[in-house]
Amino acid sequence: QILNNPCSYFSPFQFEITFQVISALKEDLEFKIVYVGSAQGEQHDQTLESVMVGPLPVGVSKFILEVSP
Repeated sequence: QILNNPCSYFSPFQFEITFQVISALKEDLEFKIVYVGSAQGEQHDQTLESVMVGPLPVGVSKFILEVSP
């Protein structure tokens, strides 16, 4: 869910990430916010934020990911 839509140009983007873990995971999960520069290929894509989350218990987890402009 996008928390601050619309927001000003100088405000950070805020996303509420909710997911369910149905079995134990051996590794952390990586979440990325990627700006897609062109639908033609990945060479113009920019990773705006990347975060590793874990260890994760079985069940529903939630966090807020904030990305600076």
